[in-house]
Amino acid sequence: MLPAASVVPMPIQEVQTPDHPLYGQFFMLSDAPFRLTPDPDFFYLTQPHLQALERIRYAIRTGTGFMWVLGEVGTGKTTLCRYLLKEITEQAHVAYIVSPSLSFRELLAAILDDLGLSYDSTASKKELVDRFRSFLLEEAQRRTVVVIDDAQTMPDETLEDLRLLSNLETDKEKLVQVLLIGQPELKEKLAQPHLRQLNQRIAIRCEIPPLSEEEVRHYVAWRLQRAGNRGQIHLSPGALRRLTRQSGGIPRLVNLLAEYALLAAYVEGTRSLEPRHVERAARELSLEPPPGKAKRPKRFMLAASAGILATAGLAWLAVRLWF
Repeated sequence: MLPAASVVPMPIQEVQTPDHPLYGQFFMLSDAPFRLTPDPDFFYLTQPHLQALERIRYAIRTGTGFMWVLGEVGTGKTTLCRYLLKEITEQAHVAYIVSPSLSFRELLAAILDDLGLSYDSTASKKELVDRFRSFLLEEAQRRTVVVIDDAQTMPDETLEDLRLLSNLETDKEKLVQVLLIGQPELKEKLAQPHLRQLNQRIAIRCEIPPLSEEEVRHYVAWRLQRAGNRGQIHLSPGALRRLTRQSGGIPRLVNLLAEYALLAAYVEGTRSLEPRHVERAARELSLEPPPGKAKRPKRFMLAASAGILATAGLAWLAVRLWF
């Protein structure tokens, strides 16, 4: 065990130096428990996630046309999406679009590219739709799913044209299924009168709320277990309450705070996470808890988390942590 280091306070970001033992060794972990990438192996299924997953699975099996999964930044929508893609890739053709701020023609081209289909670079929108239709008819025995992440960033004109994909069908079923992954703003967008035709075509609607305190407890325990915790790391009830309050139940913020809280505990030479470690993590990250007991954190918290992810200190920490 490493000697206690609390007698020499230091910024958490400075803990990982080339000659300093990795904190994973101190905690006897085999992997990083709170990495920020959407790793399906660390995906914790809350009840809303499970319900969304089951409904989407059913929709794909039955050939439902349009679906959406909505949630605030950091609630696990993209991880849910990748978990699903990992399941269906063997059974379906999948086009996964991650930068949808495109015209409809550009979106069609991106879909064809992701499916590995050739087309004339000067082809018109109609010609690209016809090329897609030909593929769908040739592969009608196998599902084709188009997944669009960050769908709230799509221009209104592209969303308006997107409904044209619902016309790609036979007498019995839809030839293509479209899953829109986005923030709550997408619902507001589709509520506009000029987008009502697309809105009416959304047959499966799932929304992912922030985690409750009980869900945060299970979530943290799950990730620690997946990383090799067998009881050597203890999260006190007070630390759990503080973690839930500071994060607002947003999994991405839970990850950030839990990661920094572990580093704070490591600096002290203890494997027990206490409220002071979460408080120190929040100070290091410049995060303020949402006021009251609101289920969702304020927008400024979410913006702050995005800014934190871009800082050189955290990027360097992530690289140094396990390598």
